[in-house]
Amino acid sequence: MRERIIAESIKNLQNEGLKFSVDTLAEKLKISKKTIYKYFPTKEALALAMYEKYYSCSINRAKDMLAKEETDVHPALLHLYYDSKKMIRREIFNKYTLNEIISSYALGQNDILWSLISSTFKNPFFTNDKETARTIVDGTFEKLCNTQQSPDTVIERLVCILW
Repeated sequence: MRERIIAESIKNLQNEGLKFSVDTLAEKLKISKKTIYKYFPTKEALALAMYEKYYSCSINRAKDMLAKEETDVHPALLHLYYDSKKMIRREIFNKYTLNEIISSYALGQNDILWSLISSTFKNPFFTNDKETARTIVDGTFEKLCNTQQSPDTVIERLVCILW
């Protein structure tokens, strides 16, 4: 049950953003709020478990993709990073007033994910200036997070630029 709660929490946060709540989580899982609080006594405990699980899976997935050295891995890596950006939007942390530990953890894990992805850049400009590339990608993804637009076309263009 614990893993189901974490998985549904991640999905809800990504899909519903600021509308995500323990009430809607319980409703979707068809369990009581009491059951959620049995496994996670506070929202912070749930949030930390959620971010730990999310980033553990995401970073391992990125490492697996890179280890296979497939030529078409770049769009998948950027999709992974885009999903990560949805998890660390500033308004999520402001709305839920999650403590500094959770925010710092999530941002640090996002940095690790970026390092893995940016280590594969082929464009000489961006291989020497990964911070500029990150500013471009982060700004683009931040804007996409605030729209209903699919990231696919934008990610295709970013792949052309970065690699």
